[in-house]
Amino acid sequence: MNRKKMNIALKLDVLLALFGLAVYQAFAFAGWVLNPVPFIIVVAGMILIVHLGIALKILKPLQQFIEIADKVADGDVNDGLKDLRLSDLEEVQGSFTKIVGNLIESRVAIEDYMEKISEINKELEQKVDSLSALYYGSQAMGGSLNVDTLVRNFITIFTDRLGVNGAGVMLYNEKTDLVSIKDLIGISPELFAKFRFYSDNQILARIFSDDGYWCPTDQEINLMVAEFDTDEIRHIKLLFPMRIKDHFVGLLLLADKKNSVPFVSGDFQLIQAIVGLASTSINNAMLFENSETTKNELDHKVFNLMTLQQSSKVLSSTLDLNELINISIDMFLETVWANKGVLMLLSDERPELEVKAFKGISKANIDALKKDPNETWAMTTVEKEKKPIFAQEISGRSYQAYTSVNRELPFAVYIPMLKEGELYGVIKVGPKINGQAFTENDLEFFATLASQAVIAFENARLYSLAITDSITKLYVHRYFQLRLDEEVARSRRYNSTISLLMCDIDHFKPINDNYGHQQGDAILKEVSKILRKNVRNTDIAARYGGEEFAIILPETTQADAKIVAERIRRDVAHFDFPSIIPGQPPIKCSISIGVAGFPLNADNKDQLIQKADSALYKAKGAGRNKVVLCGID
Repeated sequence: MNRKKMNIALKLDVLLALFGLAVYQAFAFAGWVLNPVPFIIVVAGMILIVHLGIALKILKPLQQFIEIADKVADGDVNDGLKDLRLSDLEEVQGSFTKIVGNLIESRVAIEDYMEKISEINKELEQKVDSLSALYYGSQAMGGSLNVDTLVRNFITIFTDRLGVNGAGVMLYNEKTDLVSIKDLIGISPELFAKFRFYSDNQILARIFSDDGYWCPTDQEINLMVAEFDTDEIRHIKLLFPMRIKDHFVGLLLLADKKNSVPFVSGDFQLIQAIVGLASTSINNAMLFENSETTKNELDHKVFNLMTLQQSSKVLSSTLDLNELINISIDMFLETVWANKGVLMLLSDERPELEVKAFKGISKANIDALKKDPNETWAMTTVEKEKKPIFAQEISGRSYQAYTSVNRELPFAVYIPMLKEGELYGVIKVGPKINGQAFTENDLEFFATLASQAVIAFENARLYSLAITDSITKLYVHRYFQLRLDEEVARSRRYNSTISLLMCDIDHFKPINDNYGHQQGDAILKEVSKILRKNVRNTDIAARYGGEEFAIILPETTQADAKIVAERIRRDVAHFDFPSIIPGQPPIKCSISIGVAGFPLNADNKDQLIQKADSALYKAKGAGRNKVVLCGID
């Protein structure tokens, strides 16, 4: 500090000397000649006077002021004020006293402000924790309509988020008028059996107090221990009512907090807020479950009747067996809320069940089931007993249900499809999506729907026999004529095209003569398989007569029809037809095909057939094993 004061004095001395030099030069410039010695003495005297004045009147008091300020800053306020009174700074004493007083007041104000900020931060932290707990509670209570899940999430909030040693929930059953434990965490499960009471118990009267909760005294706890015969009640410290307005839902039971921290007013407010939220969610879930139960009890049979009526309409809407099979498996699964199933029917060619349709399971898994001993047991039992098999017990005694012992079945239900008491097929259904068990109503529904399905399948089978050739499994000539009429009419209506393929196996009569008609029938079967392989589901392949075949190709141009015809011709020519006589070499055959289009080559159905037949005979005349297009080749 002394060095700084010296620097200030020296700088001021230099400035005054420079000022005197500037004055001397100004007089010289004006033409006034001054005696330098007296001038220098005057300037030196002035510098000395100013230097002494500043040192005594400014720098010295300033030094004292700084020392006193340092004492005040260090906390020696009384010594600082004493030194101030003893100093010679009378002219600044009053101002400095005010400054010191302001500093003291400011320091006290800052300390008060910091305390307030600390309190505010604590309050904010508590509110943030409360909001966090409420948010967590809203998330936990809003994601399910299952009462068990909601109750568990509810009490977990207190044990995991609010530091409570134990929590439990009691729910009120209006039918039994009983309040009983639903779930507990951190409290002995002995209360499940011991702690229950009716709605007229005095406990509820105490809980529904003005405080919104009940903190039982030691005496009240002793009375409850005696009444319910269990000391585990002593762990219960607080009871909160769960209600929605005047509707009683249940009770929340809380043990003490961890580390014996007492509950404070903020805790009660937060708990009541969470209880209100949980009461609504749990009540809604209970209403949902009750409504589902009531609906199942009162309306299930009506629902089944409506479903069966609708299924009867759907099953009678078509005579296509494959379509009926797909419709049936969908109805079996959708009605009971299952997403996995298999429909099997007895084979027409051999006495064993064949998979006709499946949903929610892969073909590889279906093949693997053949090696599953549990599946083998289930299928053998169904075929033998012709009664349903369930992987779990069901209510009711209308049917004998087989429950597997120490084994898990691949499907939850195996339903036999019977025709006149004999096995017609089997429906295998997986578990329900919602996890619920199958009921007697489900079983009755399965039995009725299976009966309807068998009737529909049998009608479709009989219809298929009426329109299908028994050897080739292609459509018969009469059905071909009906469908060609329809396709020609549709082509006229929508201005579209149709192509017709007339096919004839080359040199088929010598095959019958040389190898026999059974060999001829075998070749007809193989040729029909080649035809089906090369046409679409919307195409109509029929046996026209003898060794002749006709194929209707809707929405197909003549050029596209030629591609299909060439593919058929090539596959037949390259195919080795097996001999029915063991050890004999395969037989080679070829096929000739004529192609005509509507309306390109014909004006009506009969003319279309005649044009395609003419193209066929051109192919025959050109050496056979050829495809000829009407009007082009």
